[in-house]
Amino acid sequence: MSLSIKNKKQLLGPATSSHLLFWFLLLSSFTLIQFFKDGNDQSLFLLFLENLKRVPAMLLAVYGFNYYLVPSFYQKRRYLFFALGAFILFYFASAFDRIVNVYLYEPLFRKGPFVQETVSEIFSDVEFLLFGYLPALLTATFAMTLTKMAYEKNEMERERLQLQSDKNQAELDALKSQIHPHFLFNTLNNLYALTVQKSDKAPKMVESLSGMLDYILYQCNEKYVPLENEIELIKNYIELEKIRFGDGIELDCRFDFDRSKYKELKIAPLLLLSIVENAFKHGASGQIRNPKVDIHLYLEKENLFFEVKNTKEINKLPDHTGFTKGIGVANLKQQLQRLYKDYSFESNDLGDMYEVRLRLNTSSSND
Repeated sequence: MSLSIKNKKQLLGPATSSHLLFWFLLLSSFTLIQFFKDGNDQSLFLLFLENLKRVPAMLLAVYGFNYYLVPSFYQKRRYLFFALGAFILFYFASAFDRIVNVYLYEPLFRKGPFVQETVSEIFSDVEFLLFGYLPALLTATFAMTLTKMAYEKNEMERERLQLQSDKNQAELDALKSQIHPHFLFNTLNNLYALTVQKSDKAPKMVESLSGMLDYILYQCNEKYVPLENEIELIKNYIELEKIRFGDGIELDCRFDFDRSKYKELKIAPLLLLSIVENAFKHGASGQIRNPKVDIHLYLEKENLFFEVKNTKEINKLPDHTGFTKGIGVANLKQQLQRLYKDYSFESNDLGDMYEVRLRLNTSSSND
């Protein structure tokens, strides 16, 4: 008889304490039933100790059935061998239970003369074994089977949830990895334009870009990051755009919140940046006169509001001027669905302006 590696781990691993608790509760139940049913004069403690004599046979029946017969035969659909094995196991365990009682317990604790049966007599007394010893063994085995099934079902559910969590995290990481090159591509285009113009602003842009990339690639790998860090990232990005456009764009940026009060507030990284990126992309193109970008962030209790407006080409369709299509918005919406239970996202065409409004309930994150 051999146990699988998985079953050995269940017996000898961290679950050992659970098995000990199971046996304590089982023997306690047997003791209480025996005490009240028979009107026993012994104390509960002594009766509990007396029932310990049955543990060796119960161990044989319970673990032999659940950790050998079930995985070796029942789970492999070898039902005939399973039934035959179960019959032999329980009959032998019943006889073993009787042998322990006759040859160990009675000589040590029984007072007065008594007739000691031979081993062959014990094995041949089928009726006494089936009705005197088998019921307790079956009860113990059935209790362990139910406990084991409940434990395995719980473990399967835990593993399923863990796999789902890992899958969601992998998908989220994939979305973030798409945002990084998207941001880098846009910024390098800006840097290229300055280089072609031989602008003295190019070195400053490289310095700012280096700091932003350090944050994006190495400091925002957590699921949620401090809001202050994200605001600093947006400010640095705006500085890059200022270098690019100079006085050619009107900016109105407001970040209204009490830093001391919301110092510990965290949000998902890079969500806000994608909205700002898009505003500059569509609101400051060369075809727009007097380009303007308005950015407003504020908090009301547990809700963070982020509102961004940008000018647009009036003769273009909304889908080509606003935050409705493309990699940025697709990633943003997918991340919002995975990261927050309570949020709202809307985009509005205001004629000469395009508006994006985002609300996040910061207490509704899917941790």
